[in-house]
Amino acid sequence: MMDKKRLEALLEQATVACYDEEEEFSGVLCTLEDNLNFPLQAEALGEQVEVIGLDSRQSSLRKGIVARIRKGGREYTVGLGDPNFIDPDPTSAEWLAMYRYWAGTNEEE
Repeated sequence: MMDKKRLEALLEQATVACYDEEEEFSGVLCTLEDNLNFPLQAEALGEQVEVIGLDSRQSSLRKGIVARIRKGGREYTVGLGDPNFIDPDPTSAEWLAMYRYWAGTNEEE
């Protein structure tokens, strides 16, 4: 687990100048799209998959951020918090940890 101060610093970077939950959600989504290095290897539903991007059209404050995955030449969508990422690069790992931290703090409210 990353240091809480580092997670909060990344979250602040993603949500700077955001005034409400919708803007904060958009800030996190845009920051993840800019900083995650796709494709990422992961395990989802017990199988190895490739996370190939985010689906901003299906993502929402209520549903969370939706990831696009590829398995066996077909594409699916899952919540970004669902896959277990396998050895992501350091930058992606930090931003994924920030997303899980942000999503967890929003669920507690």
